[in-house]
Amino acid sequence: MNETLIIGRKATRKNILVSFIAFIFYGLIGGIGTGGLLTFLTPLNRSICIFIGIIAFFVTMLIVVPLATITDYLEINPIFINYYVYKGYFQMLLETINLIIGKQTYPQKQINLNDIKNIELSYEPISMLWAQKGYKIKLLFYLNNQSIIPIYPSGHPIRNNDYEKLFVLLENKSIPIIDKHHLRNFLKTNPLAITNYIEKLEKTK
Repeated sequence: MNETLIIGRKATRKNILVSFIAFIFYGLIGGIGTGGLLTFLTPLNRSICIFIGIIAFFVTMLIVVPLATITDYLEINPIFINYYVYKGYFQMLLETINLIIGKQTYPQKQINLNDIKNIELSYEPISMLWAQKGYKIKLLFYLNNQSIIPIYPSGHPIRNNDYEKLFVLLENKSIPIIDKHHLRNFLKTNPLAITNYIEKLEKTK
């Protein structure tokens, strides 16, 4: 493999622009709503209310665009597995700014392929909105130095064959894939099928 494999979604300037356009309606609601409320409820000059409304628009966009654009992902090249993970809004905002100004970003974790002993494919339950229960895929990297690195590939839907490309790459390097729950074939389908399968597994415990 000479090319780079991405599992998840790597954000770009184009993604940021698309998100900005897609959510501009929410920004306008925040800006116009704030300006209108200040005009109606306060004795402030109308031009000041408009100015504050413009600020509210940009603040709204600064909140929604990073949240909509930035997500965790894996980047695999012939030597390393690079894991980019963003914990919280401020890291997402910083990554958005770095992309806009063209500043290079670095992975939070980097694993040399030659250091991997084997990989265990598993899952972990998560809490979702409205008290719903969901699941996320977990990869446990067992290294030759006896350490274990857990990686959660993405909070964004994965294209059907991305996982399989990773597994084939690792197997070609004689790295075993441990799949106790038989998840591998379901990762070629879609998120709903994966969730339904894991729910059946949970009921059998």
